[in-house]
Amino acid sequence: MYSKMFKLINEELDFLIDNTPINTLELKKIEIKGIKVKIVFLDKNIMKVKTMLYEMDWFSNEPKLKFKKDYLKPFNDKYFR
Repeated sequence: MYSKMFKLINEELDFLIDNTPINTLELKKIEIKGIKVKIVFLDKNIMKVKTMLYEMDWFSNEPKLKFKKDYLKPFNDKYFR
């Protein structure tokens, strides 16, 4: 179960990083709480923190990672301590 979850998260990270210009997004944090997954990037072009929220769907035929929402926050050094 956990191996499938980590595989889905890894595939999503690969997709996000591959579809952005080189050295634009820097992965800072991944939080997993139950079925909720939060991925936090630092966007170096605009110097803002991009947070993407996902939810694991275990009850479908094939488990998948569902995108819920994303938002931008101003960069604050305290956020990454």
